[in-house]
Amino acid sequence: MSDEELAKDLGLVSAMTIGIGTMIGAGIFVLPGVAARAAGPVVVVSFVVGGGVAMVNALSVSELGTAMPKAGGGYYYVNRALGPLFGSIAGMGDWMGLAFASAFYSIGFGQYLATLAPIPDVLFLGDVQVGAVVAGTAFVLVNYVGAKETGGVQTVIVTALLAILTLFAVQGWLSFDYATLTGDGGLAPMGYGAILPGTALVFVSYLGYAKIATVAEELKNPGRNLPLAVIGSVAIVTVIYAVLVSIMLGVVPWPELSESAPLTQASEAAFGGGLAGIAVTVVTAGALLATASSANASILASARINFAMGRDRIVTNWLNEIHPKFATPYRSILVTGTMIVLFIAVLGRDIEVLSKAASVLHLVVYALMNVALIVFRETDVPEYDPEFTVPLYPLTPLLGAALSLGLLAFVGFRELALSAAFVVGAVAWYFLYARNHVPEGGLLGGFVRSREASMPDAVVEAAETVAPNGTS
Repeated sequence: MSDEELAKDLGLVSAMTIGIGTMIGAGIFVLPGVAARAAGPVVVVSFVVGGGVAMVNALSVSELGTAMPKAGGGYYYVNRALGPLFGSIAGMGDWMGLAFASAFYSIGFGQYLATLAPIPDVLFLGDVQVGAVVAGTAFVLVNYVGAKETGGVQTVIVTALLAILTLFAVQGWLSFDYATLTGDGGLAPMGYGAILPGTALVFVSYLGYAKIATVAEELKNPGRNLPLAVIGSVAIVTVIYAVLVSIMLGVVPWPELSESAPLTQASEAAFGGGLAGIAVTVVTAGALLATASSANASILASARINFAMGRDRIVTNWLNEIHPKFATPYRSILVTGTMIVLFIAVLGRDIEVLSKAASVLHLVVYALMNVALIVFRETDVPEYDPEFTVPLYPLTPLLGAALSLGLLAFVGFRELALSAAFVVGAVAWYFLYARNHVPEGGLLGGFVRSREASMPDAVVEAAETVAPNGTS
């Protein structure tokens, strides 16, 4: 597959709906009940804080994307600036983070599917896991044969979802009761210290905006459309989350909000009477559409990342093989699909593990992206000429990196350990394979070597130790 095969056919609306569609699928249909149980009504603030962290990172993504509209998004920027060692961490982290996210979305699909029809347990898999495995397998097969979402289809999906959510918001507002929202314990029954752990749990809801950067090569006028799409999608979704989660908690007491189908339960309570059944059916259909769209979009994005890593020789060409009939990177899709099904089977009974693991790996990538932006600016490379620049440089990227890493402190040990294992695996892969195949390093290593005489010996030795030694 070559660069020329990526046609520029995505406009502003299509790009924005890629981000909005992915975020809505995760955030509003799956997590409110789980997050409310962990933080109480103040979880609304957790969603807003998550949006703030995402917005700071979105500014950096926008600058990097307009400077280098390349397939692969965060991986490409990190690899170019910090070198293939960190590129391996970012690429593998983004890849596995998307696999965790796809498993999370598939579980959400299974949860809503189980409200429509009974699903039998199979072996050690519960009904929701069975539905999720079937759904995840179907999404992988769709990508295998190349029947992907186009920008037009995604626009239709997002329009339908926004219409459904607007109807719920209007009726929910009419049924809203502040006493139901606060309950007996007030807005923060677990204390305001629950806000940041809640943010760590729901941050997976904001991963969609970065998907726009992974298809940057396919955007029309990326200098204008990429920052508008990235920043706009985060702003819109943050408002949607704050409004809808508040309404859900104002029509259903937070201790009673369903952990499996919260919006269905809230719709039934808000509409009531003869309209309740219709509302539940419409919302459930929207939830299935949203979670399916999110899972499929994540699998598509993972293929873009593997394409970019293969182009840079970080992964083997075997993984990047194109199907002779379907013209898809089928091996990469199958490997990713296998990981998704494995995550569903092993971790699917605890949706928090899936959501937090996806968040952790993406937060690591976001932190590296912010550092990469600083490296690009400070090394002053001629080809780095972004059409959009972050305000308040270098405060913005430094804040983005600090917030991303700081949020990790509020994630549980299991998720940190699981994610750390993938990071260690990426480092091992670099030294065992990629280092011997990648022909050139990043800007940071070149900067250190060009100033070797004035650099501390330890810094120079570290740069030489991790430098690639492949041939072009």
